[in-house]
Amino acid sequence: MTTLEQAGELELAPQAKSRQALIVCGRIGLAVLLVLAWQAGADSAGELYFPQPMEVARRIAQDTLTGALPWHTYVTLRLSVIGFALGCAAGILLPFLLRRSPRVTRAVEPYIMASVGVPKYALIPLFILWFGIDDAPKLWLVGLLVFYVVFIAIFAGIRNVDSRLVTMARVAGASESMIARRVIWTSLMPFFFAALKIALPRAVSAAIIGEFLVGNAGLGFLIEDSRQQVDSVGVFTGILVATALVLAINAVLERADRHVNAWRPVDRHMQL
Repeated sequence: MTTLEQAGELELAPQAKSRQALIVCGRIGLAVLLVLAWQAGADSAGELYFPQPMEVARRIAQDTLTGALPWHTYVTLRLSVIGFALGCAAGILLPFLLRRSPRVTRAVEPYIMASVGVPKYALIPLFILWFGIDDAPKLWLVGLLVFYVVFIAIFAGIRNVDSRLVTMARVAGASESMIARRVIWTSLMPFFFAALKIALPRAVSAAIIGEFLVGNAGLGFLIEDSRQQVDSVGVFTGILVATALVLAINAVLERADRHVNAWRPVDRHMQL
């Protein structure tokens, strides 16, 4: 590294720190505004419909100490992770298999894309009828939602791989499996992480919706049970914990994305 490059980095370091501090302050300020708006809504609508923030915080602390809230969170997270793993595996494997046969791809692609429009949540009664009332229908729902998100992203990623890279790898004597791992998979990593950032929150949402209908544990069960008891504090508790779970997942994915795709020239300051 030249002296000029080092000087440039030293000049940019304070700017990066001030930018990061501004982002943190903005997030804290937005959180404060949301809590104030929540408090105003509770004061105007009444606690039956809009509980006080402190009441919800007290319930979260109480249920955490008793172990009820960690248990419900674990049940939902476990269901989300298993369903996500199954749907993600299928969503990755199928595009790589279709890549081997363009004719088969052209034949089945319209049917796969048409099935995207099927309302997945409307299939829950069928899943219950077919698989019973245990975890199976919820896993099918989570897996199906994740599958389509990952499949479309991986399918598009494979089509966007530079064909010249594949040709050069073949000329160099690389096998098809090596091309798939070293060239195609590496090239579509940004597509994969973009799919993960959509699929994982959807997996949590699908698990919660499944728990609304079948199940005796999980955040969805907690929210539905609280609703039946006209317990708005319990409903907001479940919603806040589910939101925190999704935010934690997104934070982990963002770090993993930065680590894996650090070699790509991407504007990291533009985030959703």
